[in-house]
Amino acid sequence: MSSSVAKDIYDGLKKIITIEDRITQLADSVKNAHGVLQDHAERLARLEGKFELLENTFAARRRRLP
Repeated sequence: MSSSVAKDIYDGLKKIITIEDRITQLADSVKNAHGVLQDHAERLARLEGKFELLENTFAARRRRLP
C-alpha cells in the first residue's frame, strides 16, 4: 500500500470521526434547548393561568357594580 492511499484512508477516517463528534455535540445542544424550551413553556402556561384568573376576577367585580 502506498503512503498516499494510507494517508487518504487516514484522512477519511479522521473526517468521519470529526463528523461524528459534531453530530454528538449537536445532539447535546438540541437536548439542552429542549429542556430550556420546556421550562419556558411551563412558565408561559403559569402566566396565562394567572392572567385568566385576573381577567375573571376583575370581570366579576365589574358585574357587581350598579
